[in-house]
Amino acid sequence: MRIRTALAILSALAISGIASAQSSLPPALHVGDNAPAIPITGVIKGDKIDHVEKGKTYVVEFWATWCGPCIASMPHLSDMADKYQGKVSFVSVNTWDYNKDAKKVPETEETHIKRVADWVTKNTDKMRYNIVRDDVSDTISTNWMFAAGRYGIPCAFIVNEEGKIAWIGHPTQMDKVLEEVTAGTWDVKAFADKFNPSIDTERAKREVQLKVAAAVKANDSAAIYKIIDSSDTASKSTYAMMAISSSSRTNPDLAFTIFKKYAHMAPASEAASWCSTASNLVKSLKTDEAKNELAAMCGECTSMAEPKSAALAYTYHASVLNSVGKKEEAAKWIEKAKAAVSTFEPANQHDALMNFINQTAKSFEKN
Repeated sequence: MRIRTALAILSALAISGIASAQSSLPPALHVGDNAPAIPITGVIKGDKIDHVEKGKTYVVEFWATWCGPCIASMPHLSDMADKYQGKVSFVSVNTWDYNKDAKKVPETEETHIKRVADWVTKNTDKMRYNIVRDDVSDTISTNWMFAAGRYGIPCAFIVNEEGKIAWIGHPTQMDKVLEEVTAGTWDVKAFADKFNPSIDTERAKREVQLKVAAAVKANDSAAIYKIIDSSDTASKSTYAMMAISSSSRTNPDLAFTIFKKYAHMAPASEAASWCSTASNLVKSLKTDEAKNELAAMCGECTSMAEPKSAALAYTYHASVLNSVGKKEEAAKWIEKAKAAVSTFEPANQHDALMNFINQTAKSFEKN
């Protein structure tokens, strides 16, 4: 997935595991379409809401316990739920959250239910809304998010009183929209005309990603390079990151080779994305030599980052350095990230970004 804006980077991506599990795209879901069903497997907190009713307004949001940006967004989502209590039903869907062991076997449903429920209990004060579970196949997120070309969380959908998708985006960006939707002044068609082309674009990219995933599964490096090299200049970086994400766990040597081959081609707008990719890949590499080489390349990516996304690049680079045991350097990059928050765009994401940086730094204490 090519990350076009700093806001998109602030969402956690779930690509590799999803790509291997998904073989085709679900039917498209556009702004203005009827909202799909919500076939939940159970309620974690609050009411059971498994469908939308006409005459009511809903916010359907997706999150996972491992998702730092989701956690950072929870207080704002709770404030919104408080503000619109009795007017809007908030449904938060826990998805992409079944842990897997070394053999890629998902945790049992019983273990999953207890783990997520315990997590919610510990964080209940900042989750003041209805929370439900997706199933092990992520059916809800497939029919909502993947159908709409959304592959990062948190992600929220606003459903209006007509039962139509009125808006899709980051939950911290919906304040004004929800105000207009509840007032009946939101122009769904105008937003659809603006937003729906991006859905079609992202779904087209997803088709390519599925081809990449198939090539990775077949360990066909020639096919992977053909897909990347035959794409237009603007897409090469995107598809290379797809291949790395798809292969980082199953074939880290291949993922590392792809990183070395294409990272230097990354445009400034995607430097932070490459640093994020490195922060995931470093955990799978087996040798210190490879890890340190990756850390050095990640450092080169930070030098390419635009001011509007540099704070994220620095944060992910700090994670890489921490993973290779360079804790003092990691701490310095965390401080650089904090100093760069002021130039991050959009400006209204500064608090969420600072929370993400602090949470990342805190995670270093566990290692």
